[in-house]
Amino acid sequence: MKISKERLKQIINEELAIAEQEQGDAEGDEALANTKSQFGNKLLELSKQVRGLKGLDAKEMQALLELIVDLIELSVSNTAGPTLIRIQQKISQMTGAK
Repeated sequence: MKISKERLKQIINEELAIAEQEQGDAEGDEALANTKSQFGNKLLELSKQVRGLKGLDAKEMQALLELIVDLIELSVSNTAGPTLIRIQQKISQMTGAK
């Protein structure tokens, strides 16, 4: 079987493109794992800080817990990003933070 130079170049370029894409996907997965790890670590840190909070009554603690659970469940949706950003902006506006 004889392959022309042009066809051989095309095959090599296709294989290089596939290899680059696979490498990019692997790097993206690693970055995502780091981000998830950082997110998990921040949640653990916050859970430790909650124990030392003073002035929260049972209703406030329950409301915060339900809000956090709802936000995490919402974030599972691929289209939740804009909604989460609007919620964060509204809360920041209400509290005067950032």
